[in-house]
Amino acid sequence: MLTNPLSFIQNKLVKLGIILLILATLDAFFTDFGIQSHHITEANPIMRNLYEGNLIGFYLIKIALPILLIGIVSKLKSRPFIVVLLNVAIFLYVSVLFLHFFWLTLAFIEM
Repeated sequence: MLTNPLSFIQNKLVKLGIILLILATLDAFFTDFGIQSHHITEANPIMRNLYEGNLIGFYLIKIALPILLIGIVSKLKSRPFIVVLLNVAIFLYVSVLFLHFFWLTLAFIEM
């Protein structure tokens, strides 16, 4: 029996959103660790100000935005460009995580 192709794409959007949530959470932890250990700085000025003023708010924003996105994409009619945009966001987060690993690896080598 064939399933509705739209429901498959919709399910894929939610899965991509969950991947984005995981990556955003990892980014928050690695950013916090890197800043606390004085190995990196937050490049985004808005997030840097939030981090300096309210660490819990920093984590809430970093984690709440992807959760909000999951809620939105679960309600939207899926379009291929949404899949592309989510994949681009995932690619960017993976790139940032590679930078974190690079910086933190260099920091541990210097120790």
